[in-house]
Amino acid sequence: MSKLKILPPTLREKKRYVAFELFSENKINKDDFIVFMWNNLINLYGEITCGNINLWLISFKYIEHKNNRFKYKCIVKCQRGYEKNIHTMLASIIRYKNMRLVAHTLATSGTIHSLDKKYDLL
Repeated sequence: MSKLKILPPTLREKKRYVAFELFSENKINKDDFIVFMWNNLINLYGEITCGNINLWLISFKYIEHKNNRFKYKCIVKCQRGYEKNIHTMLASIIRYKNMRLVAHTLATSGTIHSLDKKYDLL
């Protein structure tokens, strides 16, 4: 039985990481937010484009509760070239289960390390 070979870096798909802050009125579960994000993306772009975007939630970190707001710092991964689609999806997030949500995009990068270094996300 032969061992599967890993794709060389030249053949791998390029990825980008988008960091954002999420503000909500109530506490949010990570799994619920993932489902909500995917549903929002599918409603905006359709299933075929969403398959190409390859959205993945890397980090979902609770930061603080102040002034009746919960604050989270998050990182999502997507394919290179689809960063604007992620920004649009995040900007369109306004309500989830009768609570208001606001997503504020911080930065886009090619590595998680550079985002973590600048914004302390992990």
